[in-house]
Amino acid sequence: PNSNNNNVLSIKELQTVFINDGNEFEAVKKVSFDIPKGSTIGIVGESGSGKSVTSLSIMRLIPSPPGFIKNGCVDYLNKIGESRDILSISESEMCNLRGNV
Repeated sequence: PNSNNNNVLSIKELQTVFINDGNEFEAVKKVSFDIPKGSTIGIVGESGSGKSVTSLSIMRLIPSPPGFIKNGCVDYLNKIGESRDILSISESEMCNLRGNV
């Protein structure tokens, strides 16, 4: 992924794990991709390949415990053109980004 301002979302080395019986299970293994402005993407794969966990990780909705985002960066381009890392913004900012559900 590159970090130019044509990308509304840039995921770099995203890694999400779950703890089960004291063991780490890597559900998302260093995933990287960009979504340019005006684009639509689809995440496809076999059952259990990490599609849902990737999406939940991007939106910081992984239940903790047992899961957590171990590594990575999820940069998004906000309304005023600033690049921000979703994984480091406050929960209040994250709620504003997600909107009302």
